[in-house]
Amino acid sequence: MHEHPNSGETGLGQGAGLGNFQSQWAADHGEADPQVCAALESRDINALLAALAPSRLFIALVAEVAGEPIDGDKNSDMSVACLMATDGRLGLLCFTGIDALTKWNPRARPVPISAPDAAEAALDENAQAIILDLAGVNTMTLLLTDIVTLSAKDQRARAVLLLRELLAEMGENVVCEQRDDGVLQIEVPDFLMENVERIIQTNHALHSFVPAGIAICVQGSGQAV
Repeated sequence: MHEHPNSGETGLGQGAGLGNFQSQWAADHGEADPQVCAALESRDINALLAALAPSRLFIALVAEVAGEPIDGDKNSDMSVACLMATDGRLGLLCFTGIDALTKWNPRARPVPISAPDAAEAALDENAQAIILDLAGVNTMTLLLTDIVTLSAKDQRARAVLLLRELLAEMGENVVCEQRDDGVLQIEVPDFLMENVERIIQTNHALHSFVPAGIAICVQGSGQAV
């Protein structure tokens, strides 16, 4: 279900993985892509993802004051603007055009980035959503499965890292294989099977990273569960 954020506070991500900001947009005048606007208005998530794939978005950099002023000067850094929900989930703010960004915050610095790279940046920041045109007429939220689709990249390595993180020191006992059919196959010692099954059944992010599915088998059996 795709809907507007119900509640939350605007927060600042500590630097999305944007690398060098993309010079191919240097001559961009900042207008929104008409096809993206039409898809936003339609509320059709599939049409929106298709329109975004070749498109440009803007992320917003805002000044974050840090520490005490020194000799009357304030110390500040530029950070990527995100929305943090009350449950701690993070959403990267993206805007279709400069007008939408300045409507939200006229002091924010617009930085152009391709929509797939914005999706990759959101994943690098562990964001669970991308909020498009916050404070706009047609605000819409891309959920994690949508972000993975928009990134147009194989995200199974992220699933492996997440699973091993959730298993802590037990993660080194898990063997993962990225099969040619897109499935992530996980071989688990028998003593860990119940724990891994519970994680996979309850962790939405794992399945978002692996749209083709996750197969589990006991190490040595060769038979997936």
